[in-house]
Amino acid sequence: MASSSARTAVEALPAFQYRKPIRGSAVWWLRFLGVAAFLILLLRLPKSQQVQFARLDLRWLGFCMLLTILMLLLESLVWQRLLANQRIRHPYPKTLLSYLASQYLGLVTPGHVGEFLAAGYISTNTGITFGYALSSVVMKKVLAWVAIIGFGIWGLPLIAEMPFKQGVGRLIALGAVALVALSIGIGLWVVSLKRLAHKWASLSPWQIDMTEFWSGMRHLASPRLLIPLALTGLAFSLLFVQLNAVLRAMGIALPFVVVARMMALSRVAARLVPVSLVGFGSKDAALIWLLAQQRVDVVAGIAVALLLLICSYLVTLLLSGVCWWINPLLIRRAARGTGP
Repeated sequence: MASSSARTAVEALPAFQYRKPIRGSAVWWLRFLGVAAFLILLLRLPKSQQVQFARLDLRWLGFCMLLTILMLLLESLVWQRLLANQRIRHPYPKTLLSYLASQYLGLVTPGHVGEFLAAGYISTNTGITFGYALSSVVMKKVLAWVAIIGFGIWGLPLIAEMPFKQGVGRLIALGAVALVALSIGIGLWVVSLKRLAHKWASLSPWQIDMTEFWSGMRHLASPRLLIPLALTGLAFSLLFVQLNAVLRAMGIALPFVVVARMMALSRVAARLVPVSLVGFGSKDAALIWLLAQQRVDVVAGIAVALLLLICSYLVTLLLSGVCWWINPLLIRRAARGTGP
């Protein structure tokens, strides 16, 4: 009698099916082949006095790839610190794996849906509401914008083409324009959460509780944000070293301060004009133009942009793909034909 009632109770439970929210391996391979196409384009660039691939120092390129890995480690550490500020216990190895897997999701999903799914890992691993988990993802994005604003304003004298002390008035005007533009960008990104929620609904049964979301944001808004902000700035500054490494590999010597400002401004351009094709876009066009202002010919500038893209994008593609394969985000959904 007891076994019969137990069997009846089990049968009454709804059946669940587990599935990956994104089946985007074809998109991943398309991007991977895009990087391969960039490599072919790089090798077919016209001959230039500043582009001598036979003399390319591969040690600097290897160093650039190692910096990409270090940058990913620091970015996941930023997320870890934000979770710790919310008193969410999540071991760093799991945070790193989740962050890298979410990078894959960002590559194979339209818009910012991949960033939503990053919060899904935290919600699944810890049991907290998805809205609360999403707050750390949004705050991480806000800190990245703040870093871009700060470094972008610092790089403005390169555009002003005059010493800092002589161009204070112009610098303040340009800085104000950049600050307003990027602040609007942050606002639009946060406002777009509502629109993106409709896309999210087609991928996951999780609901975004905005009350929980704003509660998480309030918990993060404290002086303790200074540590994640500093880590964000450190991770962003590695881009300066990467560009310098690529230039060194090609035998092009430029002052490091100039290199850093060019990279900062190129990232500002990417935010103001978010256009790209397989990773190559407005940031690379801006970098090529800024290099041309430093008497680096256009062919060499294209080679620098492509080498930098290959060194960073390829590593991210491979690592994110492996982490997604190791730790795919599985969603429990009621099977068809079950339920009351």
